Amino acid sequence: MIRTSSIDVLLVDDSGFFRQIVSDKLGESEDISVSKASSGEEALETLADGSVDCVVSDFEMPGLSGLELYERVEAEYGLPFILLTGQGDEQTASRAIGTGIDDYLRKDDIAEEGQLQLLANRIENVVTQRRANEKYELLVNNTPDEITQVAADGTITAANDAAARSFDTTREELIGSHLTDVLPTESAATRVEHGRRALTAGSAVTFQDGYGVRHFHNVAAPVRVGSESDSFQLITRDITEQKRRERELQTRTDELAVINRLVRHDINNDVQLLIAWADGIDRHVDDDGQEYVDRIQHTCDHIAELTNIARDFVDSIGSDAEFALTGVNVRHILEDEVEKADRRHDDLTVTVDGEIPHAAVRANELLSSVFGNLLSNAARHNEGADPRVTVSAEESRTDVRVRVADNGPGIPDAQKESVFGKGEMGPDSPGTGIGLYLAHTLVEQYGGTISVEDRDPDGCVFTVSLPKHA
Repeated sequence: MIRTSSIDVLLVDDSGFFRQIVSDKLGESEDISVSKASSGEEALETLADGSVDCVVSDFEMPGLSGLELYERVEAEYGLPFILLTGQGDEQTASRAIGTGIDDYLRKDDIAEEGQLQLLANRIENVVTQRRANEKYELLVNNTPDEITQVAADGTITAANDAAARSFDTTREELIGSHLTDVLPTESAATRVEHGRRALTAGSAVTFQDGYGVRHFHNVAAPVRVGSESDSFQLITRDITEQKRRERELQTRTDELAVINRLVRHDINNDVQLLIAWADGIDRHVDDDGQEYVDRIQHTCDHIAELTNIARDFVDSIGSDAEFALTGVNVRHILEDEVEKADRRHDDLTVTVDGEIPHAAVRANELLSSVFGNLLSNAARHNEGADPRVTVSAEESRTDVRVRVADNGPGIPDAQKESVFGKGEMGPDSPGTGIGLYLAHTLVEQYGGTISVEDRDPDGCVFTVSLPKHA
């Protein structure tokens, strides 16, 4: 259990006098509390019954020696351990450090007047370090990324749980094996090569590799810890699913390009021919036939409008348009679209309320499709005797707000949130519903907003807010 509160120390020594002096001194610290044991056996009983953060033990004791106690503590509890040795016993000290003991001190050094603070400092250091290591290990083992530490020759010296699961083994079995034991030879060689490059450069190296159907993103970073400075840490993330989505997206983009060419050229050219032929026979039919000519022309206009929407929609989702935004003059776009709406819809009256500001907003050439679709939507859904649309705009310091207000039947409250959804349309709607969806998609790409609300006394108002171009 990782704690950041006070440190509970177990002091083990067969000398009652030494235990008392040391425990009294350590107990003066607000951060340290001390429990005592007179032997290694008693220490193990204390550890089994309570919570201890660090063990401080004499080396020479009856029964279990300090080193033997350390081995039991390390195997069962994994606690920081400080060994107290006799004066000048450097051989014992070297042996202790070699077994993995966190620190050692000579008893004569700490027994001197005023030197017990040295032991307190060492206790705080080893406990703080151990807690930091535990937090790091917890973080490493909870990440889904595979993390291994690899020597320059390709030997795995450490690994987290994710790496063990990936190779269908345990951490214990993984440590000490070679990369070629768990990876195809070529993949192992590639990772060792990039690891050595990281060691030579002294900085992280990023690369991708794969084997079978799996793909990986890797980071090789040099390890700078004492004798392990000739090893590197390998962080590996499985990106197989990401690669699959990228392939699907590329296929989708290629298919959209085909559709775009079809819409831009073949269908549009045929529609223009139909319009021209309808105009050609217009003067050769009587009044009864004129109704059918008008229907043909109206349908051709509708098809032409839909092909434009489809073209713009493909452009908006099948290209990098969202990354190529620039300054677009709102006034020029609105004036053009108002003029087109006047020509396209004979029964519709479009007026501009006030002056449209000469302001540049962050957009691209498809901004015309936003306003064109709002105007067409107002015309197609208004079956009144005198359909009207009023366009207005106002400029603030940061954005431009454009309002398109009509006197049509309005939009029920229940549909206001979903009206911009793909394919959304009202009963008996002559459109596909994709026009408003396209407008919403484009406005979002521009970093703006689009909304609809009721207009008094009837109809509705679409409001488009677009950020100014910096």
